[in-house]
Amino acid sequence: MVPAALSASNEAERRAALARYAVLDTEAEADFDDIVSAASAACGMPVSLISLIDGDRQWFKARVGLASTETPVRFSICAHAASQDDVFVIPDTTRDPRTADNPLVTGDPKIRFYAGMPLATPEGVALGALCVIDTKPNDLSAAQRLILRTLARQVMTTLELRRALRERRESDRRNAAILESAVDYGIISMDLEGLVTSWNSGAERILGWSEAEMLGRHAHVFFTDQDEQDRIAEKEMGSALLHGRGSDERWHRKKDGSLFWANGEMMPLRDEQGTPEGFIKILRDRTEQRLAAGRQRADAEFMRSVLAASADCIKVLDLDTRLTFMSEGGMRVMEVSDFNAIKGCPWPDFWQGQGNADALAAIATARAGGTGHFQGSTPTMAGNPRWWDVQVTPIPDEDGRPEKLLVVSRDITVQKDAERQISASEARWRGLFTGMQEGFLTAELIRDPEGHATDFRFLAVNPAFTAQSGLPAGIAGSTIREAVPDIAQSLIDTYARVVDTGVPELFEIDVPALGRTFEVRAFKEGGQRFAALFLEISERKRTERRRAALIELGDRVRDLGDKGEIAAIAAAIMGRMLDLSHAGYGAVDHEGETILISQCWSAPGLTSLAGLHQFREYGSYIADLKAGETVLIADTARDPRSASQVEGLEAIDVRALVNLPVMEHGRFVAMFYILKRVPHDWTPDEVGFLRNVADRTRAAIARVEAEEQQQVLNLELSHRMKNMLAMVQSIATQTMRNAADLDVAKSVLAGRLIALGKSHDLLLGGSLGSTPLDTLAESALEPHRDGPDRFVVSGPAVNVGAKAAMSLALILHELATNAAKYGALSRAAGRVTLAWTLRDTATGPQVHLLWSETGGPPVVVPTRTGFGTRLIARGLAGDFGGAVTLGYPAEGVVCAIVAPLKELQAEDVRPPRD
Repeated sequence: MVPAALSASNEAERRAALARYAVLDTEAEADFDDIVSAASAACGMPVSLISLIDGDRQWFKARVGLASTETPVRFSICAHAASQDDVFVIPDTTRDPRTADNPLVTGDPKIRFYAGMPLATPEGVALGALCVIDTKPNDLSAAQRLILRTLARQVMTTLELRRALRERRESDRRNAAILESAVDYGIISMDLEGLVTSWNSGAERILGWSEAEMLGRHAHVFFTDQDEQDRIAEKEMGSALLHGRGSDERWHRKKDGSLFWANGEMMPLRDEQGTPEGFIKILRDRTEQRLAAGRQRADAEFMRSVLAASADCIKVLDLDTRLTFMSEGGMRVMEVSDFNAIKGCPWPDFWQGQGNADALAAIATARAGGTGHFQGSTPTMAGNPRWWDVQVTPIPDEDGRPEKLLVVSRDITVQKDAERQISASEARWRGLFTGMQEGFLTAELIRDPEGHATDFRFLAVNPAFTAQSGLPAGIAGSTIREAVPDIAQSLIDTYARVVDTGVPELFEIDVPALGRTFEVRAFKEGGQRFAALFLEISERKRTERRRAALIELGDRVRDLGDKGEIAAIAAAIMGRMLDLSHAGYGAVDHEGETILISQCWSAPGLTSLAGLHQFREYGSYIADLKAGETVLIADTARDPRSASQVEGLEAIDVRALVNLPVMEHGRFVAMFYILKRVPHDWTPDEVGFLRNVADRTRAAIARVEAEEQQQVLNLELSHRMKNMLAMVQSIATQTMRNAADLDVAKSVLAGRLIALGKSHDLLLGGSLGSTPLDTLAESALEPHRDGPDRFVVSGPAVNVGAKAAMSLALILHELATNAAKYGALSRAAGRVTLAWTLRDTATGPQVHLLWSETGGPPVVVPTRTGFGTRLIARGLAGDFGGAVTLGYPAEGVVCAIVAPLKELQAEDVRPPRD
């Protein structure tokens, strides 16, 4: 039975942890074999195992006294140990209900005793156990339990070191640039033969040779002749392989033959399996320090040669860990002035915390006949902090049993400081890599057998890249075609060209799914690897496209004279730029709350919206539009102004909209509409662009309207001048016909011409304001009044606003002019009756005005409509919402005008229209 702590709920965590350590099913390794040997010897047990629990099996990384490499997890006793917090002991497995029926107890190898210490990661994930097994009931002493704990920690320490080393190798490529910036340090890599494989800029600065000059040459080149004869380079490499590093301070040779003093460190480079594949040597020019402290160094060298002592602190302990000896060099590095003051003291007591535990563990290993090793920090006797590399080995007696313990402590403070500096430098660069706002990636090309680039694999990406691209954070290790199967081959070809030529390239790419554009700077790193920096330029590109669209709009509508065509061009540009479903411009009936769309741009496949539409059929925002406010709706189904009419909006493919009202003299007269078939949050830039397009379009339309109005005014002016001349002739004829003598005729004619001039000034000057209708009528008809009975004007008091006054005066003028030329006023007996009444209707009060002529020549229905008649019937009356009916009975012309009182009294003035 598997303990609950190791049930399936924890399996994923345990397997993930084992994967990080990459230890399962690896070959046997001395570091782990030594641990199980030490555990077996220390506890006096025939069997010792490092057991790792992997799914339905337990696999043994190292074993002593057992042939099997794994067993089913259901038989595992280590699974019980792994679920504990400390050493787990079963003195007699046949008496323990957890193991009594276990096949490994009832059958071979007949386990009778079991003790195991759980192997747990720093995060507390149980991986398995380090155990000892006996074939007879047994128990462990306190010391043996301590040893088992210590060795279990050593297993995890070794696993952690292996993982850290592997991860560090994986980051070596990224660290290359960082190492290249360490110009104060010569950093040199070599193969196992000592031939240079890389040479950083610091090495070039310190030693003088370039990397090209040194690649493939032996490290002897920068050693002195004597050191070359003594094979110092080979010894350093041997020491690095044996101890993990080799340190030195010595003279080295530069390219120009001069010597410099350098302190150096050589460390082995290992592959994924831990096999040495080369070395890295770090040099720093310390010549000035060497010369400044030359005397002190000479004295120290003299003392070392006289005493034939190592600079290491060499100590001898008895089996109770008490100090019995310390070398002179040891007293110097430990800053001990009087050894007698510390002689006989327990050596582990010089260490605190973890250092004390590591010292006790190393002693336990040496007592068992092994070699204890650890690194830790403890101050000298003077209180100065130091880092030490410590080895504890047994000194055997004549029978080969440990009699005393030899402790060698090497000061590695300088190396630790160098490691900290490198780590800090790497951390700074990593912080820059992860914290930069620009996206960044490194990748490696994948080629087919013919050498064509077909894909690339992500090696590293920073958070900004994943945020910009929308790709997952764990994309490293995957290929671009795995992430984006339809990626354009042209992008891969561009990166391949950068790798093939070594020439950096600057280009742009679009990510349609994200609506983003990036400026990419790609450059070669080495081999098939490349790197790329991504700068988002989406807003700049949108601004450029919108600016180009506005220029296009201006160019296309500049010379157009058709308002519908202008609106259609603007709508098409807006639709294309913002991916709309519909866009357009329509005339609005302020009172009727309708919009008439003559031309509409619609996306391909969608129905045109041309026609008359009621605003309230699509929402409750008409009041906002009448107030001149822009209506923005991101989602018609959620906005309270449109949610109730969402079905009608969806029927015309609308889920988001912008309505831009056009106001004239405080009235809602036209509108630009912009529609999307999907919900959309309108950005300030988009709204600004729409308003810019609307303003330019409205300006173009206003230009066309102004040109049309100018044309009408020009035609009217020409017509009026002709009428004026005819009127002058008619007035003169009538005056002369009825005049008693020439002086009277002159006086009457002059008065009439002056009145006509005033009326003409009044009509053309546009200065009419709100005035009584009877006053307006009398003023307009005065030039034609050549007798007291010519006109009969009657009706209730009604004020006419500036909007209608000009048009109504022009209508009366046209009627009177025609009457003077052809109708009742052309005869002496003719007369005109002008009467109006007020009537209440369902839509409000109306004014009914009737012009009727009598006493003129018989009326003949005209065969064609003159300019004046068209101006009355189709243009002027429409300016105040009126309707005109012209009749031609034989006794005289009749003109009926019906208009809403509210429109007749409005104050805004519009130019007359044809």
